[in-house]
Amino acid sequence: MKITIRNQNAVVTCQTHGAELLSYQTTAGKEYLWQKDPAYWAKTSPVLFPYIGPVPETVTIHGTAYKIPRHGFIKDVEFEVREQGADYVVLTAQANDFTLSVYPYSFTFTVTFRLQESALEVTYGVRNQGAEEMPFLVGGHPGFFCPMEAGERFEDYLLRFADETIPDFPLTYSKFDNDAILFENLKCRSVKLIHHETERGLQFDFPDYPSIAFWTPVKKNAPFLCLEPWCGGTMDQVLDTNLLEKKYVQHLPGGESRDYRFSFRPC
Repeated sequence: MKITIRNQNAVVTCQTHGAELLSYQTTAGKEYLWQKDPAYWAKTSPVLFPYIGPVPETVTIHGTAYKIPRHGFIKDVEFEVREQGADYVVLTAQANDFTLSVYPYSFTFTVTFRLQESALEVTYGVRNQGAEEMPFLVGGHPGFFCPMEAGERFEDYLLRFADETIPDFPLTYSKFDNDAILFENLKCRSVKLIHHETERGLQFDFPDYPSIAFWTPVKKNAPFLCLEPWCGGTMDQVLDTNLLEKKYVQHLPGGESRDYRFSFRPC
């Protein structure tokens, strides 16, 4: 089921399957989110939980091997609408027989989409419904059109970090030939994807995540870039599928909950 929320600045559409964000359009009709095209990538904004990254065979948790899918399973779960207003919606999912077979923890996972002026705030909420501590990785994977205007090129864009110790990062497809590029432990967790001349584009803030990955499909010259805030294992840990050894693994005590926010807006 698709759901639309709106305010005076933007119209946003998501779906209950995987709580996936599908569209962010200004009221003037300009779309910022990548629209699914299997020739490049058939997703728009999958949610990553309780694992991030590829799984060669299994993921190990406390010595037991589990068949957690690549990037986890929450992206394939059907959510329910818990609450909805004109400019926000809260979606929720629970552990079920399948999730318990590949991840032995009882949880509630919520995804909240909320428009605040021109910004869309996305909150992933994790609650541990069990008694023992629950380890997990969590993150987002939204894709944005790049270039954003007709007549522009991917190479016309750059990443500008609010952390002034990091220089501008001009985009070229060849930089992504080895897959995603990750930045960690930024002093200021905000970045802009902008045209190098007009400086127009979008601002992306990720206050609750220690790292952010940037990805476009390898050697496809795809017209989009994913901005992926992660609490998850880094690129140098791909072959290590022991969940407890993953960098930035989250540990949530029984009965407790924690929120993870990111937001974006045109700039």
